[in-house]
Amino acid sequence: MKHFLALAFFAACDENKSTDTADSVLSIESGDTGAEEQPCQISVRANGIPVADLANPTVGDDWYLIMYCDETILMGPSVLQINPTHLATVDSEAPILTFVASGEGEIRYQLGNRQAHIPVTIEE
Repeated sequence: MKHFLALAFFAACDENKSTDTADSVLSIESGDTGAEEQPCQISVRANGIPVADLANPTVGDDWYLIMYCDETILMGPSVLQINPTHLATVDSEAPILTFVASGEGEIRYQLGNRQAHIPVTIEE
């Protein structure tokens, strides 16, 4: 049985096949130059509404933030912060702020190298 397995193993190897890839040609589409595209217009919506169009939030309100590049939703790892930090809590799994104190602050929301700074006034 051992001789049969060894014979099957060696039969599976083809001595005529080359493992040298030096002659391989890398194919890249001619339209892909690797240059960055023009910057897009970054915007942020809270609960589906542009933050610029929202009234001041009140204590207890939640904002689910979504960042857009032109009209395309940006996704991926993000950083969401508010300064001063006592004004809101940040959900650990989704870009949601829950406002817990009144006052003035700034929200910083970053996805990749794109970021938005949003001044905010939380009312009682």
